[in-house]
Amino acid sequence: MENVTKPGSRQRSSLYYLFCGLLRRRCTLLGAEPFLALNCLPVLSLLLLPALLGSCRRDALPDADPADGQDPPVVVVDSILTQIRVQADGRPVGHLDLFIYEADGLRALEKQYAFDGLQEELNIPTLPGEKLVVGIANSPKRFYSKALERYDAMEQLSFNFADDDPAQPILGGFGLTRKESCEVLLEPLLCGIRLARVSNTMDGYELLENPRVRLRDLPNAAEILRQQEFRPAELIDAGAWTPLPYDVGFFSQDPGITLWCYPNDTPEDVLGVPRPYLEFECSIRGMTCSFDVPLPPLSRGCSKEVDIIVDGPDTFRYEIQ
Repeated sequence: MENVTKPGSRQRSSLYYLFCGLLRRRCTLLGAEPFLALNCLPVLSLLLLPALLGSCRRDALPDADPADGQDPPVVVVDSILTQIRVQADGRPVGHLDLFIYEADGLRALEKQYAFDGLQEELNIPTLPGEKLVVGIANSPKRFYSKALERYDAMEQLSFNFADDDPAQPILGGFGLTRKESCEVLLEPLLCGIRLARVSNTMDGYELLENPRVRLRDLPNAAEILRQQEFRPAELIDAGAWTPLPYDVGFFSQDPGITLWCYPNDTPEDVLGVPRPYLEFECSIRGMTCSFDVPLPPLSRGCSKEVDIIVDGPDTFRYEIQ
């Protein structure tokens, strides 16, 4: 039979009949009148309703306490663009390595880049704050980042003279950023000693035969970022001989020979590691003669010119510019 709800009547919910059944049972046990229980039912329902509704609500979770071992929320710091200008003064750059260090604190390595060829201007995203920027060009070996993760280690980085190439020399330099801008000038370690002129003042058309030249007491290595106070720990006894184009007679000869070495700027009045010197050798009347030219303090990447005047087998003069 179809149930029809009459107008003006209220349809009872299943919860209502459940309460009614429970109350009738309790009233029977207590001897109370069903009528009283049924009349109290609406009031009890209103009293129970907030409790039923409140039972479905959860309290908000407390904030994480750093003391309980939980990681604090990660704060993301926006990066900035740092402008870096690199100059090599026309020297060839086949490969460029760039290192960016924090300027304060531990001066840790923040970024490292490698480029083919010279990059004259770069805009690199970095963390805020001043940076130390190091540029090294034409390195014969690749770098191990772990060993250079502090700027202190970079300051001690050395290159060996035997690994350098005058045609494409190892270059290095550094700069400190100011207002997100920095300039790095790449400079060589190699010093060039040019034999500018050889003159023969002996009478009788005696020749300086089989002339040749080399450098002695060459510094074995040098630190790429050092600018002064080069004091080599080890020396190479002698470089390779370079012959002059022809014998030297009545006319002076400009050989156009440049010899290379690493810097040693020990002052002349300070005892220490011997500085390089130039050795000129030739044959006079069948006798081998050697003439030594001590070189002045050699600063990083400097150039010197040497003139030699031979007056006899045991006598000579020299000028250095």
